[in-house]
Amino acid sequence: MKVLTAPLWELAEFEEGKALLDRGKGHVAFSGLYDSQKLHMVYGLSDGFTQKIIVTFSDKRAREIGAEYGFYDRRTMVYPGKDLIFYQADVSGGDLVRERMRVLRALLEKRPVTIVTTMSALMMPQTPLSGIVSRILHFDKKSTVDERKLSTQLVEMGYEKSPQVEEPGQFSIRGGIIDIFDMTEENPYRIELWGDSVESIRSFDVLSQRSVENLDEIAIYPATELMLSEARRQDGFARIKKETKQYAKKLREQGNPEAAHRIETQIKEIEESAQEFGSVVNLESFVHYFYPQTESFLEFFHPETTAVFLDEPQHLSETANALETEFRESMTGRLEKGYILPGQAETLFTGKEITAKMQSFHGLALAALDMKVRELDITNRYHIQVQGVNSYNNSFATLVKDLKNYKKNGYRVVVLSASKTRAEHLAKDLQEEEVSCYYAKDFERELQPGEILTAYGKVKRGYEYPLIKFAVITESDIFGQEKKKRKK
Repeated sequence: MKVLTAPLWELAEFEEGKALLDRGKGHVAFSGLYDSQKLHMVYGLSDGFTQKIIVTFSDKRAREIGAEYGFYDRRTMVYPGKDLIFYQADVSGGDLVRERMRVLRALLEKRPVTIVTTMSALMMPQTPLSGIVSRILHFDKKSTVDERKLSTQLVEMGYEKSPQVEEPGQFSIRGGIIDIFDMTEENPYRIELWGDSVESIRSFDVLSQRSVENLDEIAIYPATELMLSEARRQDGFARIKKETKQYAKKLREQGNPEAAHRIETQIKEIEESAQEFGSVVNLESFVHYFYPQTESFLEFFHPETTAVFLDEPQHLSETANALETEFRESMTGRLEKGYILPGQAETLFTGKEITAKMQSFHGLALAALDMKVRELDITNRYHIQVQGVNSYNNSFATLVKDLKNYKKNGYRVVVLSASKTRAEHLAKDLQEEEVSCYYAKDFERELQPGEILTAYGKVKRGYEYPLIKFAVITESDIFGQEKKKRKK
């Protein structure tokens, strides 16, 4: 996208910051940037890095960034966090696990990707990627399958056995036909056997049951991040029962038999449920018992080829501190009442630990105001002079007037529309108003002073760099934000 990135190199601050970021010595801080300008700057500065991580302060903000940054990089993915306090209260759990597994698959396949995530997602403990790698199933035309063994493997990988596959995370085995709906795919797979040998592999549509594509080979990824083999499950529950016995004894000695009875009953029910149904739904908070060595999401990336971009670092620091406080207070209250074990109160990386891990990456902090974050090693600070563009409120005449002024002053202007057809029509309408402009399908040609381009692209708000005479105007600046209908 040279049309968007080429002008940035005319900013001395951008050129120096990019050189420092590539060198990877500490973090570089840019201030003066707001929402859409931040993402434009991230795109320009991230060139040359295989993988990028954009860290923000809330799930809602992560979704917004993910949707908007998709314009710059179609390989953008959102990695949502878990509810660190109420693991089992995750209503959209299946969808969130699916999103996370898709991200993990992209990392394991070493694909170039931009990940948008939150500070809370970085603070939650992760099972090592090596555990996921060892459980991936591969099938091709030369494979042989033991149906009973495969069923056990899929259950351990978090899949649910069902008479008919309807949703991601389900599988069925009947009469030499194996259906598996991989969590990372849009359509389920059907493997047909001849005896115990694979005869055919294809993907199919869930509703019509018709084939979509014939395949030579497939890989089935786990349906959960917490995979428990029978041996690991037994070892984990042995640790849990040992600590339950010790903690119940301690509670009784403190004169709290009710809490002691509660924790004993609760652990017994969880163990019975896990053994009978193979469920891991309520075991996420026990991760340290099954995996004594956990990792942060940051540890899944290679520091030399990854750039980390921090959205409002001061806000991130405050979010981490608030989460730690809330987590600590919640766990203390539950411990006293016998709702959790002491080991469950330690399932959290602190903000300081995550910030320390960030220091090994190529890092950039972006903020509206220049603020100091004690935990971050900021080597250089730059202020970028950027401003928003006018809001036209459906006034086409005002837009035409501004574009003529931009052209007269030698500005390079990009006008983005949410559809290719509207972008073409907009160029024609402007030409009829004697505004010299053109429509382009790609962004590889550099704009010259005084040129105006209309193109397809979804950006939330426009922005202007006065020093280099470059402006981006979006459809929302012209017609206003699209109002979303509320769900009943």
